Amino acid sequence: MMLIELIKEKLSLPLPGIDAQMRMAPPIRHRDMQAPDDVRLGGVMILLYHVDEQWNTLLIRRTEDGHTHSGQISFPGGKKDSSDPDLLYTAIRECEEEIGVRRQDIEILGSLTPVYIPPSNFLVTPVVGFIKSLQSYKASEQEVEEIIQVPLDVLFHPENKKEHEVFRSDRKDLGMKTPVYHLDPSIIVWGATAMMIAELEAVLGNVE
Repeated sequence: MMLIELIKEKLSLPLPGIDAQMRMAPPIRHRDMQAPDDVRLGGVMILLYHVDEQWNTLLIRRTEDGHTHSGQISFPGGKKDSSDPDLLYTAIRECEEEIGVRRQDIEILGSLTPVYIPPSNFLVTPVVGFIKSLQSYKASEQEVEEIIQVPLDVLFHPENKKEHEVFRSDRKDLGMKTPVYHLDPSIIVWGATAMMIAELEAVLGNVE
């Protein structure tokens, strides 16, 4: 598991940050990178695991509930509760609640640069975790429509980075073209999640 130690080391160094995130950011995002004073805090879990001789992560499709990010593809995560001691705890707790991965099985490797999400006024910290084996997982019926296993080689493949018209769930009348990870016609990752993936790819770029 030398790769895990390398990832830990890279996450402890200065991160690629906004420069990497902007490679997959919507075109209007350069106007909205600064979080306001009343921003809400959240954490998501980028879970790494090795199966079928390749490294993978898990994405989720959120349920269609009419909220700002309804139906979108994201990492498991959510808002920081008042009882959460920190955002690492938030990411672990939300991962367990949304996809059933036990918190005691997750080894924290580090964090990426927080991403501000203007539509919901959240500043989200992406936490990178590792599990030795993915025995089972179960989607939260209230929050998660689908759990999606994605090999990192597929996620990072140049052919899967495209321009695509997307629609915010709260503004279905307003489309915009933006960089996306186009994994198949039903799995299109954009916005804050794509920005997080772009930084993850930059961190892992020289790790084999």
